[in-house]
Amino acid sequence: MDDRSWIDRRVDDFGFVTNEFKEGVQFFVRFAFSRPQAKSEIKCPCSKCRCRKWGNPEVVSMHLCKHGFMNNYYLWYVHGETANNPAINFIGESSNSGFDRNESDAMYHEMLVDAMGLQGEYNEEPMAEEPNHKAREFYELLHAAEVHIGIGEQNVTVLSWMAEMLNMKTLYNMSAANWEMALSLSRKLLSAEDQEKVPKDFYSAKKMMNVLGLGYKKIDVCINDCFLYYGEQNKNLNACPVCGESRYEPRNMAAVRQKAVPRKSLWYLSITPRLQRLYMSRKTAEHMTWHLKCRDDSDEVIHPAGSEAWKHFDKTYPTFAEEPRNVRLGLCTDGFNPFGSSGSTYSCWPVFLTVYNLPPELCMNSEHIFLSMIIAGPKSPGKNIDVLLRPLIDELNELWTNGVETYDSFRKQNFIMKAALLWTVSDFPGYGMLSGWSTHGRLSCPYCMENTKAFQLQFGRKISFFDCHRQYLPPTHPFRRDKKNFYVNRIERSPPPPRLDGHLIEERVNQLPDIIFGQSVRKQSIPGFGVSHNWVKRSIFWELPYWKDLLIRHNLDVMHCEKNFFDNIKNTVMDDKDCTKDNTNARMDLQLYCNRPELELIPQQDGTALKPNATYVLTREQRALVCQWLKDLRFPDGYASNIARCVKMHDFRLSGMKSHDCHVFMQRLLPIAFRDNLIDAVWGPLTDVSNFFRALCTPIIRVSNMEMWEEKIVETICKLEKVFPPAFFDSMEHLAIHLPYEAKVGGPVQCRWMYPFERKMHDLKKKVLNKNRVEASICEAYILSEISFFCSHYFGSDIETRLNRLPRNIVIRNDNIDGYLSVFQNRGQPLGGEMRGRALSPRELKAVELYVLLNCEEVKPWIALFDSQICCGLSPDQTDMKRQLEFIPWFKTTVRSGIYEVDPRLLTLVTGPVNNVRLYNGYWVNGFRFHTISYGKNKKTMNSGVCVRGTTLNDDELEYYGQLKEVIELHYFDAPVPQSVILFNCDWYDLNKGIVIHPSSRIVDVNPRFKLQTNEPFILASQAQQVFYASYPSRNPRRRGWYAACKIRARAIIDTSSLRDCVNDYYQDDDPPMPQLVQPSTIVDDDVSLASLGGERVVIGEEMQLSYVAEQNEEECVDEDDEEEDEFEGTETPEEEVPDYLTESDSD
Repeated sequence: MDDRSWIDRRVDDFGFVTNEFKEGVQFFVRFAFSRPQAKSEIKCPCSKCRCRKWGNPEVVSMHLCKHGFMNNYYLWYVHGETANNPAINFIGESSNSGFDRNESDAMYHEMLVDAMGLQGEYNEEPMAEEPNHKAREFYELLHAAEVHIGIGEQNVTVLSWMAEMLNMKTLYNMSAANWEMALSLSRKLLSAEDQEKVPKDFYSAKKMMNVLGLGYKKIDVCINDCFLYYGEQNKNLNACPVCGESRYEPRNMAAVRQKAVPRKSLWYLSITPRLQRLYMSRKTAEHMTWHLKCRDDSDEVIHPAGSEAWKHFDKTYPTFAEEPRNVRLGLCTDGFNPFGSSGSTYSCWPVFLTVYNLPPELCMNSEHIFLSMIIAGPKSPGKNIDVLLRPLIDELNELWTNGVETYDSFRKQNFIMKAALLWTVSDFPGYGMLSGWSTHGRLSCPYCMENTKAFQLQFGRKISFFDCHRQYLPPTHPFRRDKKNFYVNRIERSPPPPRLDGHLIEERVNQLPDIIFGQSVRKQSIPGFGVSHNWVKRSIFWELPYWKDLLIRHNLDVMHCEKNFFDNIKNTVMDDKDCTKDNTNARMDLQLYCNRPELELIPQQDGTALKPNATYVLTREQRALVCQWLKDLRFPDGYASNIARCVKMHDFRLSGMKSHDCHVFMQRLLPIAFRDNLIDAVWGPLTDVSNFFRALCTPIIRVSNMEMWEEKIVETICKLEKVFPPAFFDSMEHLAIHLPYEAKVGGPVQCRWMYPFERKMHDLKKKVLNKNRVEASICEAYILSEISFFCSHYFGSDIETRLNRLPRNIVIRNDNIDGYLSVFQNRGQPLGGEMRGRALSPRELKAVELYVLLNCEEVKPWIALFDSQICCGLSPDQTDMKRQLEFIPWFKTTVRSGIYEVDPRLLTLVTGPVNNVRLYNGYWVNGFRFHTISYGKNKKTMNSGVCVRGTTLNDDELEYYGQLKEVIELHYFDAPVPQSVILFNCDWYDLNKGIVIHPSSRIVDVNPRFKLQTNEPFILASQAQQVFYASYPSRNPRRRGWYAACKIRARAIIDTSSLRDCVNDYYQDDDPPMPQLVQPSTIVDDDVSLASLGGERVVIGEEMQLSYVAEQNEEECVDEDDEEEDEFEGTETPEEEVPDYLTESDSD
């Protein structure tokens, strides 16, 4: 019986079993018992037994007639039938009804085969025995890919329909109730027969699609995080062997069959099957060896695969490197509050793994950042995170030692896949949790370690890294002998602290005593902590056999370093009373450690003190100017958030700035905001810091540049030390000197910072729909999103998914035809709205026609021919004039003469354009949204700034700045197919009078009053780059009418055809200025007064009387003639005489 439609027609209109169904049951029973594996009983496929119970032929026949077949059991796979029977029809039609498997159905079959790793194997041979549970689920889903349902005039399969419905849920984070409502509405479009074939609710749909999921495992944890019920020996324990706490919640004595409920659990998602799926899927397997393309000796690094750390690992482990399909991973963890800042205190800690084999546009993509585990709150695990990371470390060790057999669907091969963890990424507190080196206290720097010169401030009580950086300068640098502007009466002769390699650190770590983990355990201190070391534990990552050979084990997060650095600058310069580093205690510490009498507190007769104003702090009038400037500042669309919301005009301060707000302000606005408000001795170093972070955040790292910045940032920090008080310099300012080394060794920071992981945590936070079960809600939603994302690889292009959803301001045109000339390949899309038209003047028409000809790739040979015939021996200016006057008639005459072989497409250009053009208000192109001046003048964003790079006949490249006046669509109607080209008509600024470039900071100032007088105001839309113009918050008359021009980079322009242009959604920056090499000199900078007129009265406590401060200052000041006594204690100690590493200190 090839037609199985009788399965759905069990009873007639009166409720009696039909004869057709009885005959079908008899046929099924004969078929099932004819199989070799069948004995006296078979599994009953009725809707009640569902193949879970066995029965003889009489029982099975009775059950089927009474209950009917279980849902969608058209393919009798449990009873030995294979899926390759072409005669069987599953939809109630004859086998020649026309419902052949189309391209869409084939894609879903391919998806199922990829998901199960059964490439070509699932139907090769008949079944010799009953399929296991996993195979049975696969065949059920395979059947769903065969069953068609009719929606309107279309016929789709149950699998494709359900996959697209679940994609909608995960794409928009719909709740189960909302999704079921949409499901019920769509089910009404189906016939009554088709409604029985599809799931009725979310539970049924998820159960059907779970075969595509990779699952997770719950592991019970001690309530105090001191023990994991994991492994054969521990999984059956009922109480924690460390603290004695019960594993389960107290049982309700009234409940007889209550299931034991663990008090705390860990949700673990194995990484092995997820890595295997990257190779099993034909859509991603090819990209997993992309990293081979960027392994060269170039000075430019665009991906960690081209970095020194990657190459060093390959040299150390050549066997691992021989197989390019072996996987390199990065780990990240951080805590977040799923209830928001206004909710209850709760800290949930997800652990992520990202795959660095993938190209830049994919490796930090949210869908390829895998959730590995979720550590439940409500508290941070702290150093106990090692207990919870045990399953992951065991799996990583297994992947490194033995690997796992994996099928590569791209190469059609099986291979042993191994994996290695390259490094971790976290904020600075997370750095301490993962590495075991505490990031608090005097020894918080993980690079300087015990060789640091940080100290605790006497009045501020905070750790200061003031004057810890001169030791990194060249030996002859004048700052080293400066005893006045740094730590008072100190000459710096120490060499830079050594940077220890992994083997030396491993020797130290192996000497650490074992500690007992757990939140209930009394605080433990390893002897020598805070004096000779800062270790709090031996990190579990040292169990990885290759950990000691990595050049970078834990990354300093540039995102948090930049934000904290900027916060210190902003709070101090803007004189935020709550957060400034220039408070009363800071001034009192200044008297102890520095020689800056002009900034010292002046005692008053009433017991208060006068705090002199400092030149590095803005006055109230200046702060008002900066705040109002920020309120009025306009950015291009999608470049930054609304920073104006952070401005508090009642007290002229900035608060509530997010990480990206600080990123934009630090790198682009800081030099502009403070240019006329701070003296050069303050503004110059701050601008260097801004340029330093811009260079650090470029998507293409140049090793030579990082080596120059590694020297330059040290000098910059030293210049800041000459200005700001010691309280300003905490660990974040110090860590900046180590960031260039990590960029040089590890590659672009975009693959090693927290931004993509923070966005991933934001996505997880939105998935918390059950506030009472946070971790379970996240895990279930994540599994469903994995299924949806995997299915979306096989959707048609007309279905919106995370894969094909276009980023902001990105458009795709479908009118680009290969047969068109290059100038007619429009790459953008005009802004909607009212369209206008006008006629070009003869002068304008000639200008646009000439510009189109000179910028058409196919016309360039004719330009060279014109120059050789007409312009031979002329100067560049004369040649340019000849082209403007004679090229158009010469080109038309020469092409029509028939002397030369002509591309027929050029005849369109010969006929010329029409003078009637269409005008638009704006245009999307190159990842930017452009507005004309008139259209955007009243908008909150500035999208009219244009920059274009022009090449002169002398091969000198010049950048032209201007504003977009018109968007013109120029038509060529005489072509066989009407064609058009989009041009921008701009007002350009004079290169000589209207544009000034600062020599050191490279800030470009433009003055709109000085317009460029040119006959060529037009450019092709595809040539335009966007800029925004910012005025100066200054009353300086020299700045009146001048604006700073800031070029931006499109957020999501990806061009994989050019390896060096293959960049991801990196933050918007143009190329920063090149650093100037530190040139040692014998001349010390001239003294600059750091005090300005006026001051404010401050109150000091009795224990902080100024007389005491003066006495202390006199006692600690020594004779400046005795240089040996002036030096910092310990600088003369030879390196080999440093005390033993784990010497027990008296304080313990």
